Amino acid sequence: MIDRVEAIHVRVPFRRPLLDASGEYTHRRSWLLRVVDGDGREGLGEAALNPFGSDTASGALAALMRDVVPALAAGRLPDWSELAGEGEPGRAAMAAVEAAMGALAAAQETGDTPADAGLRIPVSAMIAFGGPDAGADAAAQAVELGFETLKLRAGFERTTDQLVDRLRALRAAVGPEPRVRVDVGGAWDPETAAERIEAIAPFRIEYVEQPLAAWDITGHAALRERVRVPIALDESIDSEGSARAALAEGAAGVIVVKPARVGGMAATLRLAEAASAAGASVVLGTYFETGVGIAAVLRIAVALRVARARKATGPEPAHGIATAGLLVHDLLAVPLPIENGRMAVPSKVGLDEAEVDRYALERFEARRA
Repeated sequence: MIDRVEAIHVRVPFRRPLLDASGEYTHRRSWLLRVVDGDGREGLGEAALNPFGSDTASGALAALMRDVVPALAAGRLPDWSELAGEGEPGRAAMAAVEAAMGALAAAQETGDTPADAGLRIPVSAMIAFGGPDAGADAAAQAVELGFETLKLRAGFERTTDQLVDRLRALRAAVGPEPRVRVDVGGAWDPETAAERIEAIAPFRIEYVEQPLAAWDITGHAALRERVRVPIALDESIDSEGSARAALAEGAAGVIVVKPARVGGMAATLRLAEAASAAGASVVLGTYFETGVGIAAVLRIAVALRVARARKATGPEPAHGIATAGLLVHDLLAVPLPIENGRMAVPSKVGLDEAEVDRYALERFEARRA
């Protein structure tokens, strides 16, 4: 039985402004949700919106969290269909509630050592936008640390040759074995995309992520017919509905699913089933959450691994969840380590209370009557 529920609105700076094809941002706002039972066991979840989201969405999420906290303390789970009807804020709240309640249930069932603790999940290393030499150096360092998959941020290049030079230098530094993904962030038009994807195809690209604008599902489907490199969608996958529409259109061979964006574990697993039926695969991503959100995605990655094992599908992809280092602090008492390109599912996720206090904007709680 839940004894106490707390919501904490935090604002954590990035170590350096995060540059994206759509702009730049300097901090991550999110809501942490903590549920505690009568024996002191707790579960944590995180609700995060698109960093470029509107003030209206942020206000709606705040209102939802104020409704969720007393409801959970009174023993009432939110109505999932009603939350889904609230759009992005509702899906964010769903993800937080599901993660927190799931973590609490696991703690109650298995104590301090959940069954999935210690399982190691392959993750990708992000190579930031920069010149060829800087990218090559960063890629070589990542490979030395054990990463087998590299994700190159792109989309800012003025010419095709600039992108080719970056990929040539990267491959010269790391050799042919590491998988390389190119994330464009929706920066190209169809003709530019076709030209540049064909130009970089010789560098053994695992996939090109979001080459066109998020809304252009038809354009992505047409692009897949023109190029040899697989196409992945990220920003286009902002809900279950949009993911299913993209799969039905044949717009992607890979969908990047961010559980915080689509509504949590259950929604993510449903999308994995839909992707498999359409001949596509799923790579998990974060929304640049704190360690609380990343730990939740790690457990979803375990669930996906189990589902893949049942179907005897291909090798497990590296997930794009090694993002805690982008923040000045992940807010966890014990950080999530990355060793040899893999992250281990933690046995326990607890907050660094001093750091939470430092970055908290507001907090409120409710107790069982």
